[in-house]
Amino acid sequence: MMWQPQQGCAPVTIDTRALIDKVLARYSGEFTVFRELLQNSDDAECDAAEIRFKTTAFSDLDPGAATNPSSHVLPDLETTNVTDWIFRNYGKPFTPTDWSRLPRIASGNPDPRKVGAFGVGFYSLFSVTETPYVSSGGAEMKFSWDAKGQLFYEFGNYPEATPRDLWTTFKMPLREVAPMPPISDFMQFLASSITFMVHLKKVAVFFDHHRVGQINKSQGQSQVIPIPTELKRRSPEENMTVDSVQQYRKSFQHIVMLPQCDSVRTHEVKVDLVVFTADVDVAVNEKLLKELKRCMKKDPPSHLKYSLIYTGKDEYDQSCIGEQRHTPEFPSAFRGLRADLDGSIHTRVFIGHATAQTTGIGGHMASHFIPTVERESIDLVNGDVSIWNRELLYVGGFLCRMVYGLELSKIQRSWEEAVASEPHSPLSRALQDQHFLHLFKFFTFHHSTPSSKVAELLAKSFYGCSTFPLRLLSSVGVREAPEVRKFDPVFTKFLKSLPMLSKDVTQDCEHAIERLPGQHKIRAISPSDVLQDLRRHILDFDELLACLRWWIASRRDDLTPSAADLSDAVTFRGTGGAIPLSTITYFIDSKVLGLHIPPNGPLPLSLIPLRISMHFSYEELASFGWKEFTVASWLQHLSRPDVMSADEKYDFTQSADWASRVLSTLRHVWPKLPEDIRSESREVLRNKPCIPTSRGLCYPKSSYFPVADNVLFDHLGLPIVSPGSGFEVNEGMKEFLLFIGVQKNPPVQFLLHHMSSTGNWTVFNLIDYLVQEEPSLTSEDFSTLKLSKIFRNERSQGNEEENICYRIDGLYPPVDIFRRLRLPVIKWSGKSEWMDTSLEAQLLYRIGLNRFPPLPTIVDLCSSRDVGVQETAFEYLCNKLHLQYSHYNPEDFCNVEFIPAESKDRTCLRKLGEVYSGSQWKALGFFVVQDRYLSMPLHQLGVAQHPPTSELLDLLEKSPPLDQSTASQWFEVLFDHMETIDLTKLSGLPIVPTGPPSALKLLPPTQCHLDQGTIPVLYKDLFVFVKFGNKANQFLIACGLKNKVSTEDVAEVLIENPERFFDLAGGYDGYLVELRKLACQSQDISNDTLHKMSHSPALLGLRRKEMDGESKWDYEYQFLTYQGVTIVDDVYDYELFSDHLFIAPREEALERFYASLGCSCLSAVVKERCNDLREIPSAKTCPEVQSLILERLPLFMQNYSDTKPKVKIPSSPDHLKVKACKRILVSKTLATVNVERTKDVWTVARREGDRIELWISKTAKRDMYEVATSLCRLLFGTNTRNTTLLLGTMLSANSTFLERRGYLVDQIPQRRSDTLKTGTKTRKEHLTGSASTTNPPQKSTMNFQFDLQFSSVTPPGSPEATPQLPSLPCTANSDQLTIREGSSISVDKSLNTARLPRAPREVISLSDIREPLEPYHPSKYRDCSLEHNVEKAMQLPSSDFCTVPADIGCLRPVGHVRNVRVCIDEGVCDGGTFMKRMHDPLARFVDIIITLSEIYRIPTATLRVFYDVSGGCIAFNSRGIIYLNLRYFEVWHDKQVESGNQQDARMTWFLALAHEIAHNLIDRHNSDHEFWSSAICQAHLVAFSRLLRSANTRLRYMLWLGLIALVILSVYLTKRTTLVIDIPH
Repeated sequence: MMWQPQQGCAPVTIDTRALIDKVLARYSGEFTVFRELLQNSDDAECDAAEIRFKTTAFSDLDPGAATNPSSHVLPDLETTNVTDWIFRNYGKPFTPTDWSRLPRIASGNPDPRKVGAFGVGFYSLFSVTETPYVSSGGAEMKFSWDAKGQLFYEFGNYPEATPRDLWTTFKMPLREVAPMPPISDFMQFLASSITFMVHLKKVAVFFDHHRVGQINKSQGQSQVIPIPTELKRRSPEENMTVDSVQQYRKSFQHIVMLPQCDSVRTHEVKVDLVVFTADVDVAVNEKLLKELKRCMKKDPPSHLKYSLIYTGKDEYDQSCIGEQRHTPEFPSAFRGLRADLDGSIHTRVFIGHATAQTTGIGGHMASHFIPTVERESIDLVNGDVSIWNRELLYVGGFLCRMVYGLELSKIQRSWEEAVASEPHSPLSRALQDQHFLHLFKFFTFHHSTPSSKVAELLAKSFYGCSTFPLRLLSSVGVREAPEVRKFDPVFTKFLKSLPMLSKDVTQDCEHAIERLPGQHKIRAISPSDVLQDLRRHILDFDELLACLRWWIASRRDDLTPSAADLSDAVTFRGTGGAIPLSTITYFIDSKVLGLHIPPNGPLPLSLIPLRISMHFSYEELASFGWKEFTVASWLQHLSRPDVMSADEKYDFTQSADWASRVLSTLRHVWPKLPEDIRSESREVLRNKPCIPTSRGLCYPKSSYFPVADNVLFDHLGLPIVSPGSGFEVNEGMKEFLLFIGVQKNPPVQFLLHHMSSTGNWTVFNLIDYLVQEEPSLTSEDFSTLKLSKIFRNERSQGNEEENICYRIDGLYPPVDIFRRLRLPVIKWSGKSEWMDTSLEAQLLYRIGLNRFPPLPTIVDLCSSRDVGVQETAFEYLCNKLHLQYSHYNPEDFCNVEFIPAESKDRTCLRKLGEVYSGSQWKALGFFVVQDRYLSMPLHQLGVAQHPPTSELLDLLEKSPPLDQSTASQWFEVLFDHMETIDLTKLSGLPIVPTGPPSALKLLPPTQCHLDQGTIPVLYKDLFVFVKFGNKANQFLIACGLKNKVSTEDVAEVLIENPERFFDLAGGYDGYLVELRKLACQSQDISNDTLHKMSHSPALLGLRRKEMDGESKWDYEYQFLTYQGVTIVDDVYDYELFSDHLFIAPREEALERFYASLGCSCLSAVVKERCNDLREIPSAKTCPEVQSLILERLPLFMQNYSDTKPKVKIPSSPDHLKVKACKRILVSKTLATVNVERTKDVWTVARREGDRIELWISKTAKRDMYEVATSLCRLLFGTNTRNTTLLLGTMLSANSTFLERRGYLVDQIPQRRSDTLKTGTKTRKEHLTGSASTTNPPQKSTMNFQFDLQFSSVTPPGSPEATPQLPSLPCTANSDQLTIREGSSISVDKSLNTARLPRAPREVISLSDIREPLEPYHPSKYRDCSLEHNVEKAMQLPSSDFCTVPADIGCLRPVGHVRNVRVCIDEGVCDGGTFMKRMHDPLARFVDIIITLSEIYRIPTATLRVFYDVSGGCIAFNSRGIIYLNLRYFEVWHDKQVESGNQQDARMTWFLALAHEIAHNLIDRHNSDHEFWSSAICQAHLVAFSRLLRSANTRLRYMLWLGLIALVILSVYLTKRTTLVIDIPH
């Protein structure tokens, strides 16, 4: 829908007052009013202007008085207020057009040459006045405001009589009186404002009638500057083209009136500026022209000028000096025109007057820029206006580049003139560097403000307007930037032709140099630059030194040239001319040879001069790849034939003086030389006659030092080194000469030769002499003495061997021990008795005299047949074993018989490994060390203390003891060393002698039993019993000897020969007694044995057969496997097939045992089928039978709990249907022998869905026993005699008969039956238990619901191999706790929970509860008296003990912890290390259960800790011994107990112990057992609470007690409910 205006079009109104005050009269710069008026004056082509500040007093004077020059006193300008500002210019008067534009806002000057463009400059006057007044050319205009804020003006002409005023005047009555602006700042503003104005030449400032300041400007002759051809004259948008460039000077004069006391002093300052102006032709396209005209309301100029003020180095320095002459109160008015080299003064962009925009370089610029409205900065934002200004900025950069090139050319000429006149004058070059530094800093582009783009665009134009790179002044003159390198003080010392910037330029202009654009970049000096420059000239000494120092300092830099490249590039000036550095291969270490080498001696040309190398360290010189010119190298050079023949005075084999200098040099450097250099030097001199001696220059080895105080050498005529030969023979020289071969003493061989020829010396004379000269003896001397046969044996004296001489290494010191060992000792005839510590003895030892016999020698002496030598040698070996024979290794002498040994009947020498240090082994026939040597270090000799296990096993295996005495002695010895013997292997070896000596039989320990006194007669015939000493018995027990006959042993004997067992047991009755024991203790039989028993013919089976002619039965016995024996669970079927069946003995315990072995029940092997049944009407029989069954069956179920029903017990006619048929014919087949029997029956029961159908035959005789048989088979899956008789009796007897026998006949009604059934079901679900095993709790609610779980039966002989981790229980802090019980035997066993009829009982006192518990002992719970007490308390007989897990026989003991036995399952891996591996958890667990046993006051001997590999058994009770599972403690509690928290563990095992202790009273898990468990907990709760209190906080303590109380209360309520239901009325 179109918008409809409510009224016609209306003009936009303007609040003139607000527009002027808020916009037009608000400027950010100072002196804006005068800036606009000055610019207007210049546009009016005015050459002079006046600015007057008038006070009120001056305005009130008459004109004559006001112009009176006598008023020369200048008032205080800073405090005297003025009321009017007056500005006058002497230019063109206003035209009518000008007058018309003045009152119109935004009506600018249409002249494109004029700066004014926006028509708002005049309104800046309203910033200081309310009523501005303008007069010009005889007309005037006055502005005023009305009350509504509307601006009005009045315009008119002067009266004709008024004289014509040629000045244009602007009067501004101030809105607020104030002092005039500070004169110094105001004059500086005026000086900078008129700098680039075209016409204005003079501006005078008056205060009243006083002229307080004046600025005069004049311009000199211009000079056209040629534009280089490489500069691009046209701007990037091609709107502007630089036509020409001119240079001219502008002179400025500043006159200021300075107050001085009561007078005024005039001060005048002059300054000259160089201005470069570019004439620019403008040719914009139509689009830009149109847009510019729209913005400025006038055309752009077709020609314009662009000016730049450049201040040279000299002018800049003079202006700085002039600035210093001015006082701070009156600074120079021209300080704003001075060049800004550091960017601190901020040179400006001018548009006629100055703007706030800085240029970013050192000088001011001016051109026809288009400013923003307030004319404080240039517009670089508006699209088309910004194009104009950007084009102008390109011209500015162009002009800067041209001025830079012009000034650089001047510097280049001065540089070249200075080089030509004084090539090496650093002063002239430094002067030009300063001029270039000034130039470079002037044209360094700093950040410009407020727009940074101004400096960026100028810089872009400066660097981009030329096709050539920027030129710079370098160390070799003006060069283009890519050729110039940055200043580096290191390189300036030796690079002479590489162009580099000066140090001042690099430091002062570092930032500007880094910002140079790409092609103008100045790079750092590169390795290629260095090498290239080095190839151009020959280096002098200082330059070479600087070059090498640079390379060493920077050699680790990857860019540094290699030593080879440097050597190829460098040539230096030597004494003989230019020397390439590449020819240098050696250097002299200034710290060694350099300090002493004769400077005038011959040296190789490949040696770097010493005056160079002395400035560097050894490592630095080596880094050039040069080798050290060592002493050996120097000697080799001196010994070269060409060097020696070149000048005889430098031949050290001919000139004694030169030889002395050479030797003196060597002596000085000798202490600093390494051994290899010394050796090389010795090789050079060894074969040269270079030693000055008494007989001239001699070879070193032929020269000797003087021998003092020994006349024996005088007649030898040896060449003696003489001190008078030109050098000093001091200690240092002696050491050096000795090293190169000069002899200190005559060689030993030489002395030996003269000794034998003259006969003046004896061996001992020689030894005495050599002792004195021992430090000077050489290795050759010692070798000669070692190999010389000059010594005699002491024992050879007085016999034929007296003249035989020996080498020293074949003799021993003359001491008694070596004489007793019959060793050759040296004949000693010295000056004194032999002493090992004498100098003579030490010398003899050094040349080879044996200090003691070598190890092989002394061992051979130990095996000597000479008893004296042998005994002495063995004692010596033992006594010196640690000192002299520490390297003894028994393996080296394992085949030498040198150990004195003894056995039972003889002494001898035996080898290591055949004799032992333990004397007890002598009894077993081993050799042992003789008693007198037992204190010797036999172990270090390699004598073992005990025989190795292999030998013991071999001994026992090959030669076991043959009588009891010997065996007892052997076994006692072996008892002390059981830890070293493989007992597992011994357990199977026949090492135990049994029987009389005449019928000796050796048996393994595992087949024997310990005779502990009374032994049953049967066991005496079945097992072997032995008895040795206590230690011997313990040893055999460790080997497998059995403490007593176990159930496992009996089972194995029975399996091995059941017929013999049957006979020894005394026939059927005795055998049955033993069989009952096995059944009751089957948990002690291993799975393997049970498996073997079931699969071997070891099970006794009975078959009934009728005796001939008699009505009695006879029984046939036979031993069969489990497949041949049947368990009778259906009496009716047994009657049919008894002649074909071998059955298990008819006892419940034996039948359960046979069933656990795998025997089948009869009901499982008999197959029944019936003829087709067709229902016929029956008048009253069927309802009668149905009613009778429904009436009596609940009464039966109340008194029967042996087996859990397999189907739902019928409780209504809907669940039990009784039907009649004509005849019921049942056929039964015994599947094992395929025998069939057929019989007419009265009844048969079937299951149809969830109901039972009972069929009754009309033809057969009524028989309620058959009904009971059919129902029992259907309900329980079995048909035992007692069950059938009980149900049959209840169905046949009348109510009176049943009531007389105690049955609750009055509870027969259906309602009561339903209630009883529900209660019975609830109890069975909650309280039914299994064998006395405590199984892992599972999560349940806080109702403490007791659940029943059954474990799968593990086949005999297949125990799990890997421990299964139990799930963690809930802690006491948990909201849930479950007690769950399960079985580890079979399902049927756990279901046979006996529930006997109970009579009302009295309240049981606590004394009756505590009586069977204090003190506790397992045997007390098994004897009759305790049973009587329990029966008295409960008035219930206790049944048999509960059956423990079948795999208990797989547990074997492995040790004890604090008198608590530890057992492990056979499936536990690495059982031998179990005690060590589980030491810490065991210790913590035993600590917990011992603490609890003290609360219950039961002995620790009745506790066992066991560890199995799988299953859910936590604890069980076997014959009064309580077994606790370490595996569950390890997973549940060990980490908590280890961290110090024992509460959870104590709680769990406190309840577990109470549970298992109760099994000593009640074997089954029923309400009686639960009652006793809670009673035991309650009786000891106070003591247990103290234990918890000591380690718990109060809150945790209360939680624990509450938990225990809930458990006890739950058990009590369950028990109470059961009693209420079970007690008959």
